[in-house]
Amino acid sequence: MTRRPRVACEVSSGRELWLDAGQKLLRRGGIVAVKLQALTDELGLTTGSFYHHFEGMKDYLDQLARFYGADQVRQNLVLVDDPDPRERLRHLGVMARTQRMVPLDAAMRDWAGSNATAAASVRAADEQLLRFVARAFRDLGYPRRESQIRAQLLLSVGVARVMPPWRTLAGDAELVLRILAP
Repeated sequence: MTRRPRVACEVSSGRELWLDAGQKLLRRGGIVAVKLQALTDELGLTTGSFYHHFEGMKDYLDQLARFYGADQVRQNLVLVDDPDPRERLRHLGVMARTQRMVPLDAAMRDWAGSNATAAASVRAADEQLLRFVARAFRDLGYPRRESQIRAQLLLSVGVARVMPPWRTLAGDAELVLRILAP
């Protein structure tokens, strides 16, 4: 019986509430959409609440980038960890879809092109994800180097901005997993 991955708990702090709002704006419009007024409108909170948690927009944007590259990835990987490596990979895919990670990842990678903190965060997120996925492939019995290549292929499929001329189907993620780990 396949168990469903746990869903992240409700945002636990005011700081994370602001960071979550920033990620929503990133998903919708990229880094140019992340403005103080848009954040307060998104949350229905005042700028006083914002300044209670952050020294200013530079501090906020630095923390937003770091949250993506460290805290969020760590929290998510704990939630999808499973003794069964195939289930681990499936849970990771489900979480990526339910949290709408593709548009967030695209926005972060765009931002990383012009911001060193965002670039470091994307590298940190990639490293954590690649190690997690490679470990799952190793646990499936693949040699270390082959596990790393499979992990890189799987992550690349997840972050690619390829618009295929055919329709992608709901079961495609499972097919990708079967191809990479027959």
